[in-house]
Amino acid sequence: MRVTEASIPEFGESVRLVPGTKSGLWWFRSSTGEDLAPHTRPDVAAARVIRILIPYVTTILAARSHQGPGAGGARPAPPAQPDRSDGAVIAELQARFDGVVCWWGASTNEWWAVVPGGTRWQIVHAADPPGLARAVIEAWSHR
Repeated sequence: MRVTEASIPEFGESVRLVPGTKSGLWWFRSSTGEDLAPHTRPDVAAARVIRILIPYVTTILAARSHQGPGAGGARPAPPAQPDRSDGAVIAELQARFDGVVCWWGASTNEWWAVVPGGTRWQIVHAADPPGLARAVIEAWSHR
């Protein structure tokens, strides 16, 4: 299932149902691999998806508020999916930097990350995971 904010339909979170450890129990799982809630608690899963999306949505809306008229332009066609081997680099990046969340931007055809820093979070992007790692390290050093 794809969860989006109505004002930003090109950005969202992918949620899957996956088997749990007990027979007959399924879990809602985020695109980052976080188990959100058992299938019997969709309300809890929804609240956790909101928690995941809030920093991104507020940043995007704030950035849009600073753009002039006509800055949007035409949206690109959806690109190909990223190379699956990049997943190991992204997992290592998220494990190395506490709180950093990385994702593939299907509309931008780039890798993205949000780097927490108290009240000043940064969103960085790059064409490939090594470039994203450099951008995260740079942002992390200025927290």
